[in-house]
Amino acid sequence: MQNKQRTPLLSTSLDWIVLEIFILFCATVVYTVIILVDESKNTSQTGLETFKTTVKEVVPFFQFALIFIIGIFEIGGEVMLRYTQKMQQARNEGRIEGIAEGEAKGKNEIYQQWYADWERRKQAAAEKGIPFDDPPPPNPQNGNQSE
Repeated sequence: MQNKQRTPLLSTSLDWIVLEIFILFCATVVYTVIILVDESKNTSQTGLETFKTTVKEVVPFFQFALIFIIGIFEIGGEVMLRYTQKMQQARNEGRIEGIAEGEAKGKNEIYQQWYADWERRKQAAAEKGIPFDDPPPPNPQNGNQSE
């Protein structure tokens, strides 16, 4: 994992800051256009009054959008960053296995249980004097596995 340049704001990557600013800009422009179109339908207002009303509507939206977008990206990004670091640390310490290792371990555990059950049944049949002709379970390490 390569380290990218980070900003002082919650140590966020510069890529995220650029994306946050772009989303904030787009959301503000769209909201401004919606308000402007809605206010321009009011024929009793002059152009300057429409502009003032639009600005009064957009400023609170911008403040909310700024807080919301930064909150989502910064806090959510920080949580995901810490989560992936903890997962990587656990994987490096051997507490978490990759998918292939976990799958192989699971197959081996199932085989051990299956084989132990087969041995128990074979032993019970031998004690009773009953012929036991069940084949042993296939070993997953041999590759001749049947389910």
